[in-house]
Amino acid sequence: MIAESFGISNVGLIRHDNQDSFLIANLETGDIATMSAPTLVSVHTAPFILIVADGVGGAASGALASSIATETILSELHRWWHKVPKRTPESVEAALKRGIDVANRAIYQKATTSPEHHGMGTTTTLALILDGEAFIAQVGDSRAYLVRKGAAKQLTKDQSFVQRLIDAGRMTAKEAAQSEHRNIILQALGPEEKVVTDFYRVRLDNDDILVLCSDGLSNQVSPEEIGRIARGAGRPEEICAALIEEALHTGAPDNVTVVTARLRSPEEDYRRGAKGG
Repeated sequence: MIAESFGISNVGLIRHDNQDSFLIANLETGDIATMSAPTLVSVHTAPFILIVADGVGGAASGALASSIATETILSELHRWWHKVPKRTPESVEAALKRGIDVANRAIYQKATTSPEHHGMGTTTTLALILDGEAFIAQVGDSRAYLVRKGAAKQLTKDQSFVQRLIDAGRMTAKEAAQSEHRNIILQALGPEEKVVTDFYRVRLDNDDILVLCSDGLSNQVSPEEIGRIARGAGRPEEICAALIEEALHTGAPDNVTVVTARLRSPEEDYRRGAKGG
């Protein structure tokens, strides 16, 4: 699977500090894009990861928690990729779980030994793309969407108070989107010694677009709008910019972070080249 990926984070229109973090990395070559060094990451056959983390606990603490999460998960997955020769779906999921668990412990230990960072935490949603499949792991309420043929489908389920009410049949998705409790999450990396990670898998088709985002986007922009914007924007950097612009247009009361990847099969890439030449 060939891919081009890009990410953008914006402080929004109300907050003074950006506590979000994102990271894109090619595990084989080591190419990386982050908030401080955004760049287009292209991947040919090698695996790559996308991570979005939304920090909580005060400006400095939230930003620290989200950056620890992205950097620790990358380090763990990079080590795994270069150490484990046989990679099954089970081993991929185990590697994602280990990355999140190690990141959780690192944030928890920092919070418990540094009084100024007490109570800090972060959501984490990450996707590892390997052999034409996306393996997704999540703690919190940042989200992953798949845009296919112009329609966006939410792949993850929020670990949130309102999602629990939806699952229990006590609230509709529309009511949850308007609820004053919609930002209450049930888990984050950091506050507790252990976390429960949710996992998802999806087989990818040619021209699919993966979108990972913090709730600064998903609270402001509907899946229908995400699909429409992704369909019309084209390149990953254009999709990110257009989604951020839409969130800002709606008022953007929170930090907004978006990471996108447009995927192509090698066969389709070859056919396009043959037609062109």
